[in-house]
Formats: sequence, C-alpha cells, structure tokens
Amino acid sequence: MAKKRIGFILGSGHMGKIHQQHLEVQGIEVHPFDGIEDCHAFLRECKKYTQDPEASYFVLIATPASTHYEYVKSALEHGLDVFVEKPLATSLADAEELIQFAKEHQRLLFVGHSEYYSNAFEKSKPFFLDLCKQFSLESLSFVRYNAPSERGKDVSTVWDIGVHDYALFYGLKQIAQFTDWRKVQVTFDEDRDSAYPIRMIYATFHGKDRSRPFWRLDLNPSHSITLKTHKGSVQIPTDASTDAISNEQREFLRLLDLPLAEREKEMFLNLEVARFAVQTAELYSTRPNSPK
Repeated sequence: MAKKRIGFILGSGHMGKIHQQHLEVQGIEVHPFDGIEDCHAFLRECKKYTQDPEASYFVLIATPASTHYEYVKSALEHGLDVFVEKPLATSLADAEELIQFAKEHQRLLFVGHSEYYSNAFEKSKPFFLDLCKQFSLESLSFVRYNAPSERGKDVSTVWDIGVHDYALFYGLKQIAQFTDWRKVQVTFDEDRDSAYPIRMIYATFHGKDRSRPFWRLDLNPSHSITLKTHKGSVQIPTDASTDAISNEQREFLRLLDLPLAEREKEMFLNLEVARFAVQTAELYSTRPNSPK
C-alpha cells in the first residue's frame, strides 16, 4: 500500500498558492507556512510534523529567490525531500553546494522550471529538431515581457524571469547537440515592467537555396496558436490536468517513488537544467549590457 503523501509549502504567495491548489488536486495533503518566522520555525521543529510512519513527507519552497539557498539547505539537513521554485540559488557556487549536499544526504532535490515541463515546449521540440537536421541554425531569440509586479523584486531580472529562458535554452541545446552552437547568435530580451505579456522563442535557419526557415514558439497559455514554422501553424492545447505546474509536480512525485539509486540518476537530469540556468544567470548578471 502506498504511503500517504504530505507536503509542507514554505511561502504562501502567488506561486505557493498555485502549487497548493495543484497538489491538493493530485490528492496530496498540504500544510502551508508563510513569513520568515513561521518558515524558520517549521524547519527547526519539522520532526514534530513528520511523526506518522504511514506517511511520506516533502517540502516545497516557494519563497523569494534570495532565500532559496538557506531554506533548501536547512530542509535537506532535516532529512526532507525538496521541491524548490526556480532558481535553485542565486550563485553557481551555492547551487553546486546544494546539489552536492542533496547527494550526500540521499535526499531528492528538484527545481521547478515549469515551462521546461510544459506541453507547449515538449511537443514543439521535435519540430525544432527536424529543422536543425535540415538547415543551419543561425539565431535563437528569447523574449519575455511580464506585467509589473512586486513579486520577484528581491532579485534582478535575470534571476527572476531570465532563468525560465535559460532552462529552455538548455533543453533546445540538448536535443540539437550536433549543432555548432558557437556559430549561433543567442539573445535574451527580458522586461518585467511591460504593458503587455510576451513569452516567445524564435529560431531562424539558413537554407542552401537561400530560404529562411523559422520556428516560433509562443508560451503564452492564452494564445490559441502555439507554434509557427515556415510551413504553417500548430495549436497545442493545455488543459487543467496537463498544464506546466501539474506536469512538473507529477515528475517530482514520480522521482519520489523511485528506488534511491535510480532516483539519484534521474534527479541529476533536472538538476543539470537548474545548474545551467543559474550559471547563465550569473554570467548575464556580470555583463555590462545584460538585462537588469
């Protein structure tokens, strides 16, 4: 008989509430904590919340990005499996320390890069791969404009919204490893104070006949046409049971059910995405012309 699952959510803001709603739909018992004092108190006293031998426990961290390192490390120290919202940490050194810490403590550490697990991204990748096989990839542009919000303002744009696109960039690089990426112009255009939202990836190719094939993925869930190429358009619907948050939560719960050795191997597939996103954010943070 499968153990009862109980999740503790640190952070009851926008993302914390979304995660709670999705976990409860999947039959997970959820206990939220919010505010610095309550979150620290839970981590100090978590053993009193985890006494049921018939239950399996984990913590989901949806606090401001600048607190992720501290909360993740503390949760791992207390023997809890961890799902943390992106970014894993706000420096590469801290991210690598947490990855090693999870391995040493034999705990699951999973980073929520939701769009990486979205139907739109997953089902658009074969089209991108097919074009990469046929033509030379010239440029890859990521555009992400968000409406003004106080959420995420504890860190710069690259750590708040840029990490979404850095994870997606990693995914595209992985499926087209034969591409000479040194010759591809990659740009990121990010703005979290826009009058209108945009979530777009645009790739251009060079054909031998001087044609200009392209691949454009629209990640805005409210738009009906998700993918456009030079050959036409594809609509990829997302319903309530297969949206990005549900998909990434299911992946986390799947990993929790795996035997330790197998789980560790698959965990590092997720963590390599998260590590790359942190590494890229750190790189862009130190460039004078990078997004701020």
